[in-house]
Amino acid sequence: MTRKVTIFVACFSLFLAATADAGTLTKGLEITGGENAFAQVALQRADNGEEDGLIRLRMNVEEAKNLKGYGFTIQFDQTRYEFVESKQVVDGLLSGGNNENALFVASNKTPGEVVVGSMHIDGQSADGAGDLVEFVFRTQDTPLPADFQVLEGVLVDLAGSVDQVSNVEIGNLDLRPQEYSLNQNMPNPFNPSTTINYQIPEAGRVQIVLYNVLGQEVRTLVNQNLEAGFHNVVWDGNDDFGRRVASGLYVYRMTANDFSHIRKMMLLK
Repeated sequence: MTRKVTIFVACFSLFLAATADAGTLTKGLEITGGENAFAQVALQRADNGEEDGLIRLRMNVEEAKNLKGYGFTIQFDQTRYEFVESKQVVDGLLSGGNNENALFVASNKTPGEVVVGSMHIDGQSADGAGDLVEFVFRTQDTPLPADFQVLEGVLVDLAGSVDQVSNVEIGNLDLRPQEYSLNQNMPNPFNPSTTINYQIPEAGRVQIVLYNVLGQEVRTLVNQNLEAGFHNVVWDGNDDFGRRVASGLYVYRMTANDFSHIRKMMLLK
């Protein structure tokens, strides 16, 4: 088993290096199908704009199962961006805080494209969600999702089976917020619905719960793990059972890590 994995890793790295010139990651690669057919991959902003002229984007994955390796081809608008580097994320899903556990290769030989790949070399694999690779670009423009495209992607499981990535999202590329914030709902007063904007500077569980003036819970608007960034949720004026609530004053509270904040809103009919 160890010899098989070693040979596979060597072939995989040589394959990435050889196909980077052609810009075709999956050329000659057998898509056998494995445990990651339903994994979700996203490219998102990962910096706070503190480095003038540089932006950092990270590829992350959710619902990974026995993930051992990956390969991606990223296309970008070379008239607006200068590629600087790509690297495996420290404390990412495959690195585990020690990048020596994974073999990482990258190439930018084709203008406007970056090919990256990584493979665990210690016989281990990873489950769940986490960052995989970081891309650094230099630009003076405001980044837009349309400026980037994931041309190809593959995920490799512990058995060496390969899934072609079909669910890829280019996220909001605005600057990451530097602090937690819960904004006043808009419009306010409102009828029939209103939007609450909020921001989180790091990934984690976020809760936004709505209460009436008696302190009784009316509706849980958000209760999930979210990536860092700018988010919003719409309240349609219904409670958790889908019933329309009465006019009046309501309070909504956001909690995330050590952050907690309360605001008021008015529903009019």
